[in-house]
Amino acid sequence: MESLLNDLAEFYESLDAALQPTKQACGACGECCRKASKLRVYPLELQNIRRFVKDESCIRKFVDFSNNKVVKIWGDIEGHCPFQEGDRCSIYHVRPYFCRVYGHYNFRGSNLLKGCVYCGHSIIYYDRLELPLYEEFLKLMEKVPQLV
Repeated sequence: MESLLNDLAEFYESLDAALQPTKQACGACGECCRKASKLRVYPLELQNIRRFVKDESCIRKFVDFSNNKVVKIWGDIEGHCPFQEGDRCSIYHVRPYFCRVYGHYNFRGSNLLKGCVYCGHSIIYYDRLELPLYEEFLKLMEKVPQLV
């Protein structure tokens, strides 16, 4: 497992480098985390996050969130990522693939939030296979037994 987690870290470095040409100065408003409607997180990514986060109840909330369930996260707020602290991501350096490409790539040109600094600067895509290094990502994910 440790070898696969190391492979994931190397993949994320490659992905971040591939995204560099489309990088904008993020407004760091946190709206994408508060208003995300769907987030797919793969088992290996969840294991990677578990290495960083020791609070299992927070992990369970994240699993519910990433499985598109609307859950009570911190009291009266429903449905946002439990790793969002204010406007910042507390797991930024281990965030999942789809969090990394958000903003850079815009599904059908309509999934960015109004006012996002990436509006007008993102690459429109229609199929996940158009995302950077997505096929390599899937090959890495296929090496993993079901973990969750």
